[in-house]
Amino acid sequence: MTMTPERDAVSRGTTDERPATVTLRFDEHGLIPAVVQDWRDGAVLMVGYMTQESLDRTLQTGEVHFWSRSRRQLWKKGETSGHTLRCRRLFLDCDGDTLLVKAEPVGPTCHTEARTCFWTEVTSRRIVTCQDGEEANGGIVDQLYAVALQRKHHPQDRSYVSSLMQGGPDRILKKVVEEAGEVALAVKNENREEIIHEVADLLFHTIVALGHCDIPMTSVQRELGKRFGHSGIREKPSQERSR
Repeated sequence: MTMTPERDAVSRGTTDERPATVTLRFDEHGLIPAVVQDWRDGAVLMVGYMTQESLDRTLQTGEVHFWSRSRRQLWKKGETSGHTLRCRRLFLDCDGDTLLVKAEPVGPTCHTEARTCFWTEVTSRRIVTCQDGEEANGGIVDQLYAVALQRKHHPQDRSYVSSLMQGGPDRILKKVVEEAGEVALAVKNENREEIIHEVADLLFHTIVALGHCDIPMTSVQRELGKRFGHSGIREKPSQERSR
């Protein structure tokens, strides 16, 4: 599949569902920036540049290719390290001059062996390296998990999460089961606001349970990624037979 600014356009839907077109716009050097995002949790992994050829190669092979500005040549991400990027979907921004690549990383993306290339934070006072390299990743769920771990290792007085952690797995699991029951009742009653509230409670206490077991949310997201696109109807009987 070859897309050129002159001949082809990418169709998109607007808010009123009327189709519009956006054409690819390469710069004067024939390049277009490509932001790579982990398709499982939305973490930004890296930013590279593509030419028409590297874009075509990405679409044809399913493996992300870039143009190396320093070596001035086409390169497949991970061709030396083995840490490739499998392209899941590819989007073009509203101006047509930036690509968003939703990819599945095989191994760490950064050449430093970090998961992403964004592990240095810039503040008004200084530039500081994030210790775990995950500060820029994820959203509210990941932030809640980070809080759960912090309360586990550094308990605080009058902290609800600290009290759960200090109560051990029995207290945490009691809350998980309790909240699961509340979700069931809310769904049965078909009360939208109640469902949202109770699911939030269940998810919160599940995150605390994961923190107790030192299982990061990324592990759960990877498992969901493995299951995505596979029939649960076929998978369930095979799991039961293996028990």
